[in-house]
Amino acid sequence: MKKKVLLLSALTLSMLLASCGGSPSSTVTALPPGADLPDDSGQTLVPRSDYNRDHSTNHNDEITVIPPDPKPGNLPTHARLGEATILKATRLRAQTLPGNAQTDKVDLRVLVVSSGAGDFGLDSATAMLQQAGVPYDVLNASQQTLGQGSLINADSTGKYQGIMLTSNALVAETSPGVYTSALDSGEWDTLFAYEAAYKVRQLALYGYPGVAPEDYGLRAVPGAETSTTSMTPSSAGLGVFKDLKTDVTLPVQYAYSYPSALEAVPGVTTTPLLTDPQGRVLAATSTAADGRERLLITTAQNPYLRHTQLMGYGLVQWLTKGVHLGEHRRFLQVDIDDYFSDGDHLNAQTGLVYTTTFRLSGSDMLSARDQQTRIGQDYPVAVAFRYALAFNGGGAFPNAPASCSLAVRTVDLLTSVSKCVMGSFDWVNHTRDHQRLDVMDLKTVKQQVGGNLTIAAKLGLPLSKKSLVTGEHSGLGNMDPGDDGTHNDEATVGPKQDLGLGRSNPNMLAAAVSAGVRFIASDHSVASQRDDSCATCGVQHPLNPNLFLVPRWPTNVHYHVTTPAEVTASYNSIYAPGGIRPYWDHALSYAEVMDKDSDLSLNHILGGYAFPHYMHQPNLRQYAPGQSLASDWARAALDKYSQYSTLPLNTYTWDQLGDYLKSHTLEEKAKAAGTLRGVWDRKTNAVVLSNLAAGAVPLTLTGASTGVPYGAYRIAAVNLSGTKTVAVTPQ
Repeated sequence: MKKKVLLLSALTLSMLLASCGGSPSSTVTALPPGADLPDDSGQTLVPRSDYNRDHSTNHNDEITVIPPDPKPGNLPTHARLGEATILKATRLRAQTLPGNAQTDKVDLRVLVVSSGAGDFGLDSATAMLQQAGVPYDVLNASQQTLGQGSLINADSTGKYQGIMLTSNALVAETSPGVYTSALDSGEWDTLFAYEAAYKVRQLALYGYPGVAPEDYGLRAVPGAETSTTSMTPSSAGLGVFKDLKTDVTLPVQYAYSYPSALEAVPGVTTTPLLTDPQGRVLAATSTAADGRERLLITTAQNPYLRHTQLMGYGLVQWLTKGVHLGEHRRFLQVDIDDYFSDGDHLNAQTGLVYTTTFRLSGSDMLSARDQQTRIGQDYPVAVAFRYALAFNGGGAFPNAPASCSLAVRTVDLLTSVSKCVMGSFDWVNHTRDHQRLDVMDLKTVKQQVGGNLTIAAKLGLPLSKKSLVTGEHSGLGNMDPGDDGTHNDEATVGPKQDLGLGRSNPNMLAAAVSAGVRFIASDHSVASQRDDSCATCGVQHPLNPNLFLVPRWPTNVHYHVTTPAEVTASYNSIYAPGGIRPYWDHALSYAEVMDKDSDLSLNHILGGYAFPHYMHQPNLRQYAPGQSLASDWARAALDKYSQYSTLPLNTYTWDQLGDYLKSHTLEEKAKAAGTLRGVWDRKTNAVVLSNLAAGAVPLTLTGASTGVPYGAYRIAAVNLSGTKTVAVTPQ
């Protein structure tokens, strides 16, 4: 592979993971190894402060800009509430149930009731349900009347198994200090009558602990209001939040809270679930006099805040009694790109890349295997963890003997050791030579894609044969529109633009399909390569129905770093004061960089996204005995996750991941189209699943009596055509 030393790349990853444009690139000559300052040799040397244009030696998408930390202003720091005013029944009088009401039968669907424009809880409600795969409808109470027709089907079965209120009284501040409910008294009475008759639980994601529209048996403690606190679950709370550790403390920041005290109310039984450090209540279940089950949280929510992310899984399971369409799974998938190849290596002192490229050694690879094994041993939630090695076979030596001895006589020690340890890893095609596939003829693309499979066969690699990671995620329309394809093996290319999947290289698509590829890695930070309408879904390629895209997350362990010092040098050249995109108020240490990046990876894990994070072969270097940047990164994420949750993390091979994500996407699209339905008969504890469309569609059902256990629940997976009855076990 030809090399040219270019400035480093930057591709922003915003809070919502949207991509940003970059600045033009320029070519420089690297500083020689060991050199500190420019000399008079005629070389053009670029100081660290001039770092970061829009591409690098072989990749234009490897250096990401961190999403900002949550800051006051765009979060519910000041989401104050007060005692609600409930208007008399001006829109609707309370309605009696139909005489033939089938109160034992409800659709497996949730109704989210919103107060309308500016509702700070709506995003949290929909995010929780989407991440669990639960079908839902949203009723805007400021514009729509909530009557029996909103809640009961024509056959008198219930439309919803659960009601989620974005706030307990659905209020808007109609004048300073006056909080008026979007539902009138008749609508509230109608809602409560439905919940009581159909035995449907109600979850209020945030609320003022007062008496209107109903009393939960809680009262706000005067003067205790705060935007920063923490929550500890009671024994009852651990029964609701079944995935949380028994000694967990949930941080609460940037979210207004009303610490509360219990109040004795006739007919109401209140059970605290979460309390603050002073023992005051921040979440509780309560049973009303009519038998309705309710859960109130007195802390505001936001889908990017840690306490919301940590509570979401348990809240959805409580609301649905652990029986719902869809599933919530969590993943830790880590790809290592450019294996067998060599790549840039950052000089931490100068901020420039060395003229000598970096390639893993045999001892690095032996250590990587052992590090991976220890991760599985040290973290019970990650016993299945292993790296996926995206390899460039053009850098391998197929005739090298297999050996785990560092003293073996061999033409290439890395290849020999790789043959010895290959069964410990997943392997995925990264093309033979890592050339750019945006503009390339069919014959050459076939050599790059199919030729790498031939090399894999000679090496004997246990390969995910249906999967492909193209170099730079190229060939998918995120490209230099002026690229003429004459420099596909070099890094001379202008700034990339997202031209859409319609500009994918048809030769790349055809070559991939002919080689048996069905899954192609895409870049989650490129808008056209993800599906914003379904956050947990992959993307069916619009030009070829045989190809499905699996989005990947970049990380802040940049593609050309091998040691902690190099990580901090690269990171701080962007985000520290004086960097090209300064964000922090000081240069971060290595521990701080890992802390910030593990916040991002934890967001991805808790959200149930089956998307890999990707790094590069220099990141596997054993920089100290038993340590590499890649394993440090994985451990930082696992340290944080294990602090809170016991829910196991899945690690699939690439082919398994592609199959899973495609099945999940087909299911989510069918549910969104309304062609999949589940009706739960609580008298018999059976769910009738229905597919209203032609053909079979994959469907998962959480809470099945038989199925694959995951956490505290069993999940049944069916390929559904017509109808099927499944027994369930509610909790």
